[in-house]
Amino acid sequence: MTTTTDRAVTLPRPGLRARLGRSEQAYFVLGITVLLCAAGAATTPGFLTAGNFASLLRLSAAFGILAVGAAIVILGKGIDLSIAGVALGCAQATLALLSGGMPEPQAIAIAAVIALVTGLINGVLVAYVEVPALFVTLATGLLVIGGVDVFLLDSNFYALPAGSRIAELSNGAVFGVPRPVVLAALVFLAAWLFVTYTSAGRLVRAMGDNFATARATGAPVRPLQVGTYMTSALLALLAGYLTVSIQGSVQTTVTSFDPLLFTALTATVIGGISLAGGRGSILGVLAGSVFIAVLDNLLVLHGLTTAVQDLIRGGVLIVAVALDAWLHPRDEETAKSGEL
Repeated sequence: MTTTTDRAVTLPRPGLRARLGRSEQAYFVLGITVLLCAAGAATTPGFLTAGNFASLLRLSAAFGILAVGAAIVILGKGIDLSIAGVALGCAQATLALLSGGMPEPQAIAIAAVIALVTGLINGVLVAYVEVPALFVTLATGLLVIGGVDVFLLDSNFYALPAGSRIAELSNGAVFGVPRPVVLAALVFLAAWLFVTYTSAGRLVRAMGDNFATARATGAPVRPLQVGTYMTSALLALLAGYLTVSIQGSVQTTVTSFDPLLFTALTATVIGGISLAGGRGSILGVLAGSVFIAVLDNLLVLHGLTTAVQDLIRGGVLIVAVALDAWLHPRDEETAKSGEL
């Protein structure tokens, strides 16, 4: 007669991909950024100066804010390609209204309505009509740019009036820190608190991880989806105002909003926000934004042509997307919850 004894089951050790997929990518990106800074210091005169770093952070604040909005949507298993169109289109609309003599608060309110309506349309079409977010948001971004151009603009150039509230967004410093950097830091902090500590933020992440399961538990997934797109639109509006505050004007051509969209999405993906949804952190978005800011700064300081800069940025984005696909493969259950 034999007796059967229970034996502890030894689980197989996770592979390299599984371990890396569960790790916080922000620390890896920050490490790469430190190495990039070291290389920049060794090869680029004037890189390691307080003035250069202040300028670097100041100019990157707008696309950092834009990246936060994109990250919130992607965490909920969506994507928003309208953010650059909303940012620059609403900023241009505000300048046009100001040039016509409209009071600034009223002009800002009209632009905010345009942004919110765009976010609402995105959310409703994606969440309730179930149109693929990729096509919806690409179309609404172009609609904002085209609508502002047709109905509000009567000139190709509008300058930001001196002394306006928008101009104050980039003027001065707080305890020696440039105001755009402080504003971006507050946005990152608010987003981190939302995603980490609020029930809505945790539901957005759960929805992105598995939409069908989140819906089966009774979570209001469709209103949450609409909310993420409206939040992204408002952050895009803020990023647009910060851009025009720093530059003094803004252009709404394809060549002007494509780089802004590209930079924001690249920072988001590099920072570890998985395009599969539900994975990543706001800290990662911050790390990705700093990395892109340093990379762009070095490309400019080395005097590379626009074509070479685009080539390098495109290569970085392809590597980031490929790495995300490798670290976070889509299984069959995830695929059932819907595509982008």
